[in-house]
Amino acid sequence: MFRDLHNLVRGLGERLLPAPATAPLDDTEWRRLRANAAFIGLLPSAETEVLRERVGEFLGRKTFKGIGMQLDPWQRHLIAAYASLPVLHLGIDAYRDWRTVIVYPDTFAPEQEWVDEAGVHHQAVMPQAGEAWERGPVVLSWSDIADDGAVIVHEVTHTLDAGNGDVNGFPPLPRTLPRAEWTDTFSAAYEQLQQEIERGLEPVIDPYAATDPAEFLAVVAEYFFFSPAHLRAEWPAIYRLLAEYFGLQPHRWADEIPTHIRSARD
Repeated sequence: MFRDLHNLVRGLGERLLPAPATAPLDDTEWRRLRANAAFIGLLPSAETEVLRERVGEFLGRKTFKGIGMQLDPWQRHLIAAYASLPVLHLGIDAYRDWRTVIVYPDTFAPEQEWVDEAGVHHQAVMPQAGEAWERGPVVLSWSDIADDGAVIVHEVTHTLDAGNGDVNGFPPLPRTLPRAEWTDTFSAAYEQLQQEIERGLEPVIDPYAATDPAEFLAVVAEYFFFSPAHLRAEWPAIYRLLAEYFGLQPHRWADEIPTHIRSARD
């Protein structure tokens, strides 16, 4: 299945003309997006205006492809809204290395291969809500998005992470953000999480973050945007570094920020 997906993406890249720089929403489309995406109503007015601009840029520069489903405009708008959160102040060019968003109707199951610490090769089909390849595409499940739009932020964070040439929890940082501080702080929190899990303790965040440093960054980005009070209370240093990196303070919007779709078709 994913071989066909690879050929599809390659074909899209060969056939499509360069996308326009922006495809802004009209007032009716924007009102509908605000009604569907619950988080938008919590944003300060300045961030709301920037979000609308970023959504238009995202729609203008990315290609959407539904697999086994027809994507309606409101669905593309919703995906663009969540994907635009991390780049509100980073700018849309932070996503310049990839172009395609592929959406399945439900959780998809690509075949994956890996080698464990003992050197044993494994191969399995693993259900996924989302997946991001280093230079695209970003692959999403619509049913999972409908339950929790944070999955979009999770996957696009992987593409930001890849900006240094590898997906390893170390994205390109602004000059004002010390590299050593980022590495030390994230490494310590990652190790703490792994120790909590090994000792059978209740982990501070979703244990999936302990998979590897890349997943750790993607998961803490979800908490940063949608459970900011929790992340700030448990790991204030992580929260502070993410606030510097993203240029945002989500804890000032609300303690918990909703990620569900309010009204899919109204």
